[in-house]
Amino acid sequence: MRKGLCFILMTLLLLGYFISLSSADGGLFTQLYKDIIEPNQLAMMVFDEMVEKIIFQIDYQGNTKDFAWIIPVPAYPKLFYVEDDIFFELYKLTKSSSGFGCGWGIGQTDFDPNDEGIHIWEENQVGIYYTTTLTASDPHALLTWLNDNNYAFPAEGQEILDYYIQKEWFFIAMKIQFEEAEINIDDYSGAIQPIGVMFFSEEIIYPLKISALSAPSWGTEVLIYVFSEGRVTFSGAQEEYSATITPAQLKEYPILQNLIDETFTLTKLRKNFSSEEMAEDLILSLVQRNIKISSVFDLNSPLSQVILFISVFIFFLKKSRRS
Repeated sequence: MRKGLCFILMTLLLLGYFISLSSADGGLFTQLYKDIIEPNQLAMMVFDEMVEKIIFQIDYQGNTKDFAWIIPVPAYPKLFYVEDDIFFELYKLTKSSSGFGCGWGIGQTDFDPNDEGIHIWEENQVGIYYTTTLTASDPHALLTWLNDNNYAFPAEGQEILDYYIQKEWFFIAMKIQFEEAEINIDDYSGAIQPIGVMFFSEEIIYPLKISALSAPSWGTEVLIYVFSEGRVTFSGAQEEYSATITPAQLKEYPILQNLIDETFTLTKLRKNFSSEEMAEDLILSLVQRNIKISSVFDLNSPLSQVILFISVFIFFLKKSRRS
């Protein structure tokens, strides 16, 4: 009798598990313009064993002489060039159904007394961008440095700079190198060339808080593609795609193939943020697959009645064998 009850319980558990799986996944595939042109911030993230890679692309409108892009990250970053068509490949991949090593130095946030609150770690040319990686101990000193170096950072942003300084984050300051950029310097509108940033992190994080400084009154739309060990989400996110992606599936996507060399779950998430919703950075977490046993035991459901019938049948079968 005890074995029979165990068998029935296992049957219920398994049926409940498969029910939860069958309704867990799904994707809403949007039109091309909505995925490539419309989002104000477009990003691809890869998170693998505490190494995070983010490929950023943003919309910009105006004189590129005034362009300044500041990205805070929680650990010493490695920047890398990314080809323009990567987000077109992601669009095609989610419409249908060799990674980087970690051999870069991990910077320490020890400040030289002669730095006067600013420490420059390195300067690079990455694609069309001139980049400076730096840390700061004084938000006013950082604000002064940014403006002295033609980054035109708003004075009201000093509090946000201090927020990241207190967390001992690094800053990546970027400007466009006009001789490298094949765009109209005086009047530009559209998505600017993406750039990749890689760093160590204990959690999947997207630096959003600093974007509140440039958010328009109608909000900022963020579209993120995340490669990770499982489905991920963040508060208020709309999931538009989720599937397991293997390297073999990326043969038609050469840019992605150079970045993804193992099997991941790809999740596509979208949300329109008001400036008030950008009070914190985004922390993405794994979606837990819950087994809803209570729904299985609803005696009014057809599934529960089938299970009840099987259970009664097994009970009388065992009883007849004993007699």
